Amino acid sequence: MTVSVVIPTYNRAHTVLDAVRSVLSQRFRNLEVIVVDDGSTDDTAARLAAVTDPRLRVIMGRHAGVSAARNLGVSKASGPLISFLDSDDLWHPDKLAVEVAFLTRHPEVHAVFTDLEKRHGAQVFPSFMRETAVFSRRLEHAAYPDGLVLEAREMRLCLLEEVPIKPSALTMRRAAFDAIGGFDETWSSSEDWEFLLRLAREHRFGYLDRPLAVLTISPDSLHILDQSRGEKAMIRLLARERAALGDDIEALAAVRRGLVSRIKHFAWYYADAGSRRRACAVFFRGFGLTGDLGLLARAFAVWLPRLTPRTLPPEEKHAVLARF
Repeated sequence: MTVSVVIPTYNRAHTVLDAVRSVLSQRFRNLEVIVVDDGSTDDTAARLAAVTDPRLRVIMGRHAGVSAARNLGVSKASGPLISFLDSDDLWHPDKLAVEVAFLTRHPEVHAVFTDLEKRHGAQVFPSFMRETAVFSRRLEHAAYPDGLVLEAREMRLCLLEEVPIKPSALTMRRAAFDAIGGFDETWSSSEDWEFLLRLAREHRFGYLDRPLAVLTISPDSLHILDQSRGEKAMIRLLARERAALGDDIEALAAVRRGLVSRIKHFAWYYADAGSRRRACAVFFRGFGLTGDLGLLARAFAVWLPRLTPRTLPPEEKHAVLARF
C-alpha cells in the first residue's frame, strides 16, 4: 500500500529540506513525496533539485494558497492513502508505519491523526493534545496503546469547539478526500478546520496517542503575521456551522462554546496589543452573536480603566478579567 505525502511550500527554502528528509527517512518505505511549490520566490526549487531520491516529485504551482497547493498535490498522487506535512514541520521515523498499521487493523476508519510535539520559539510542549481544552478530556482517564476509534459524531462535536487535528499529523484514505471534494480553495485561512468539519460529518477517525510529528510555530506563520484575519475566519467558520445545525441541541451548545472561546481569544489579541477599543468591540459583537453574558461583562471590564489599568502586567490583567 503506497502512501502519498503532500507537502505544500511557499518561500520555506530554509525548512522544506528538513521536512522532506523526515519523510524519506520513514521506516515505512512504500511512499511518494509530492512537494508543491506554491510560487516561491526564494531558492526552494534549487534546493529541492539537489535531492536525488526517486520517491520525491516537485510540482511547480501558481501562488494560489495552501488549499490549492494541497489539492494539486493530491491530484498527482498515486497512493490510496494521503498524508499531509507542512514544510516547517517534521515527522518522527515511525509515524507512517504506525498509522498504516492502524488503518489496516481498522478498515472502517477513514482518517487517523496523532499527537504532536509543539515548538514555539524556546518553548517546547511535548504533547499538543494535552494543551487542548476539549480533546484532552478524552485522554484523562484511560490509556490507548493501540489507538482510539472516534465516531464521526464525537469528532464533529469536538471540532465545533476546537481543532485538535493538525494537517502534519493527519493521514487519510484517498476515497474520503475525494468524497468531500478536498480543500475549499475559497478559504485562505482556517482551511484545515473547514476541511475537517466537512470530513467529520460522515467519516470515522482514529487517534494515536503518540507525538509522532513536530509542529513548529514559525515567525512567518500566517496566524502570526496576520492573526486578526485568522481569528475572523475562525469565528466566521463556526457561525456558518451553527447556521446549518438546525435544532441539534447538543451540537448547538458545542458550537456556542467554540464561538465564545474564539471571541475571547480574538479580543485578548487586541487587548494585549493595547487596543482596548477594538477588544471591547469584539466582546460586544461576540455578545450579540452568542448571547453570552460573560462576553458582555468582559467588554465593560476591558473598557473601564479602574478594572484593567494599562500599567498592570498581562498576567494580572488576565487574572482580573477572568473573574467576570
